[in-house]
Amino acid sequence: MGEELDMLLDVLGNETRRRILLLLTKRPYFVSELSQELGVGQKAVLEHLRILEEAGLIESRIEKIPRGRPRKYYMIKRGLRLEILLTPTLFGSEMYEPKDIRKSPEYEQARELIKSTEPIDVKMRELAEFLHELDERIKEIIEEKRELEEVKILVETYIENVMRRMSEENRQTLEKIFKEIERILPKDYARRIKEKFIENI
Repeated sequence: MGEELDMLLDVLGNETRRRILLLLTKRPYFVSELSQELGVGQKAVLEHLRILEEAGLIESRIEKIPRGRPRKYYMIKRGLRLEILLTPTLFGSEMYEPKDIRKSPEYEQARELIKSTEPIDVKMRELAEFLHELDERIKEIIEEKRELEEVKILVETYIENVMRRMSEENRQTLEKIFKEIERILPKDYARRIKEKFIENI
């Protein structure tokens, strides 16, 4: 996962590739269309598309048209979310890639609304209201996540400050306390603390 994350960050670090992905979220495009939209030569666009395709972010399909040669269309293949975390004590990134949808009550409700045989105007209004409710819930969860992350940073910073003082004053006590809490701490954080204050002293 770490190598894949680094690769994706490199791929997405290019502005032209980000612009291509933004366009492809709207609809499938073929090369000459992308070239015209971006103001970039077709050869360069093809190279960016190759990189994005190798990263597994886009895919292509060839479609026949009534007159003329078949066209190769590019579209988004993979949904994911990248998060960058920067605090006074750490820099890191995480990747979330949706897998199978857990059969939650919301999922079942969505299925019922989609399968509904009510008149289309009623059905569309109910779907719109449901979508609004989902959007509000997501905003609440994101805000709660932000608040929890701030508290987490506060606690992590305090622990590291204590560890730093102990590393300067009493190595034996530091090792004893770390041994007691190592299995309780989140694994990544415990590893970082160990590398910073135990192994490098």
